[in-house]
Amino acid sequence: MDFEVTYTREQEMFRDEVRGWLKANVPADLKANVDESDLTVNTEAHFRQALAFRKKLGEMGWLVPHFPTEYGGGGLQVDKCIVLAEELAEYDLPGVALSDNGTSLAAPAIMVWGSDEQKQRFLPPILKGEVVTWQVFTEPNAGSDLASMQTTAIREGDEFVFNGSKHFVGFPHQPDFLYTLALTDPNAPRHQNIGAFLVPASAAGVTLGYMDLVGASKRTVFFDNARISATQLIGGVGDGWKVAQSTLELEHGGSGAIVDRNQFLDKLLEYCRTTKHNGEPISKDPEYREHLLEAYIGYQTNRLMGLRNYWMRSARKRFSYEGSQYSMNRKIYGPKLAELMLKTVGPMALVTTKEPKWAIDEGRWAQYQQDAIRIPHPGGTLEVQKLIIARRLGVSRTREEGKDYM
Repeated sequence: MDFEVTYTREQEMFRDEVRGWLKANVPADLKANVDESDLTVNTEAHFRQALAFRKKLGEMGWLVPHFPTEYGGGGLQVDKCIVLAEELAEYDLPGVALSDNGTSLAAPAIMVWGSDEQKQRFLPPILKGEVVTWQVFTEPNAGSDLASMQTTAIREGDEFVFNGSKHFVGFPHQPDFLYTLALTDPNAPRHQNIGAFLVPASAAGVTLGYMDLVGASKRTVFFDNARISATQLIGGVGDGWKVAQSTLELEHGGSGAIVDRNQFLDKLLEYCRTTKHNGEPISKDPEYREHLLEAYIGYQTNRLMGLRNYWMRSARKRFSYEGSQYSMNRKIYGPKLAELMLKTVGPMALVTTKEPKWAIDEGRWAQYQQDAIRIPHPGGTLEVQKLIIARRLGVSRTREEGKDYM
């Protein structure tokens, strides 16, 4: 039985087009930084360079290729989306240069819940890469239990007045819009008291601060009597919880992944093949082989789950537990891979770029050891994913959980 993927002539011609375009348009120095929290390398100039490339992708319709062309997407069928993702994966691009880091999560919500006027106004600049939009949900006391949020948006005439704060959101630089949730009626029943909004980040009364964390630089958002036009409300005044499901399902793993390449696993395998101990490659040692096999099987399991979910989304299949299952496994695998790297390589996996003689891959392995600590948290903790899986397996999906999504 042949398990190799084959491509048609038309698909290979599209690959040649994509490959040639990327070769001509990806700047040689546009690469993901080792430490995204290091603002000395993650500079404003680097950010602007990434945004410029992002805009070029958007002009081609390749930033969010599966969305309709009438709104700025590529209108591509799944086969060409796969080819495009494979070619982009050959470049070590920063997340903000692409659409996979939360900057396009507002688009599915607008596509499902937005009015025709809002679709025409909001979607083209998002899908063409002309603006950066953050998903801003988490609060100091509302993360895993998101419905416990305390930020309010009380209507006064044609505006909503925002007060409250959001934490652990965004990236080091300035966004254009904040896709956020707030209580529109604090006295209404839970899940029926929330509105979803696309808030201009530059609006008066909106202030962004910094949170320096291990392996990342996140932001805080404070709303102090910020007056936001009612035209920025997505869906109805009490529909915010349902609107949020259009993106939370994707964030929790429902979007899947065409290419789920793990550069650290690839480099671990290569390191063990080429590095010798007692005259033999490390990969020939039975104990290390066991570590490598565990890492490889875990990766392949996640990769296949990602492909399954991508197919389900493309075929518009209804999700149950699959998104959270994929998310949970990835969250378990990240720290596990870091542990296996440390067991295989030893203390050298902890050496930073300050010791280039001993650092592996310019200190990226050491950075990953830090990053792995926080992998289980973003996008819903392990406990959240387990709870969703249990509920989806135990009860049928209800209307309150939201509409279908892109």
